[in-house]
Amino acid sequence: MLNFKDHELVKITTSALNAKEARDEITIAYSKRMAFLRNDPLWQGNLPAIQAETLSYTALMADKLLETLRASKQIDTTFAERLWFEPKVGDGDHSTITVYLASPDKNTELLTIDGALTPNGRLIAKNLPTLLQITAKDPELGYTDGELQALAAMIKVLYTADLSFATIDETVLQPVDGLSFATKFDNSKPLSTTVEIKSSGNIKLAVPLDHGSVISYQVLDDNGHDWKDLGADDTVDDTLTWASTTIPNELVGAHLRLQVNVRAAENSPALDELFVIASNNAILMRQAGRGAYALDLPNHNVLSIKLDTENNRIVLHYPEKTVHVMELNHQYPFFGEWLKAVLPQRRAFN
Repeated sequence: MLNFKDHELVKITTSALNAKEARDEITIAYSKRMAFLRNDPLWQGNLPAIQAETLSYTALMADKLLETLRASKQIDTTFAERLWFEPKVGDGDHSTITVYLASPDKNTELLTIDGALTPNGRLIAKNLPTLLQITAKDPELGYTDGELQALAAMIKVLYTADLSFATIDETVLQPVDGLSFATKFDNSKPLSTTVEIKSSGNIKLAVPLDHGSVISYQVLDDNGHDWKDLGADDTVDDTLTWASTTIPNELVGAHLRLQVNVRAAENSPALDELFVIASNNAILMRQAGRGAYALDLPNHNVLSIKLDTENNRIVLHYPEKTVHVMELNHQYPFFGEWLKAVLPQRRAFN
């Protein structure tokens, strides 16, 4: 279905492109082709034809990405020759590319490139090493050391094309830098301030948030009744203020307490767990700014942790951008021990 008289397609098919160039150029070419078909009365309602066209472009994407992997000097040549890609079209014009590793007796499904022709395409792990596997007492990963090195190198190439896994739970063959996951914050100690009501009418209460993110708040009297709806709140300069102009006579002589529940970087059980595990391995954790922490590793690199209280997430940063979780864990097993303690689905942490 590809038109090889199209100069753009000829250039794509005949040029030695890296992974990012191949993905970008094929995605753009496909987008242009789909725009034409969907605005042509002959083809716009012809789903089978559109799917066939999508499959052709997906196959081209698969061929060019496989070409980049086999040309990579970081991937063992014998391993690269064992790779093969299977393009498929699903509902509508959604397509996938499944990556297999061939052996004499079987084909091992490694991963899938989901939404291969879309800007938000991503990787989905199938039979790749996981966190639970590498932290087991006697890990059985199903691959030789050479195959693991080649798998890691392959995924690094795919990451250069802005293709990545969605979660740490899928596989440890993904970069430490930029890794993020959901976490919980201990909100059991709310911030508060209390005033005595001297007269009816106007009142204003303010609580400094100390850079915490507001979850909820209450305005409670001595009996625990919430008068929040009697006024309105505003947050300026890291301070939540509640004000009312309609305080009733019945509250005169009573107390009102503005109680604010916040997510604060200092109240992270997952961070506390890291502090303990790292300390037990003679690695100290230090504060590196508001909501930021750092571990100075013996290899003179710094593992940085950023607490995103707005989105309930922990974000990791590492100076060597392509080092995978499995690689760092091999050098510093405390890292995998910590991740295993807080992931996956550990209710106390995320």
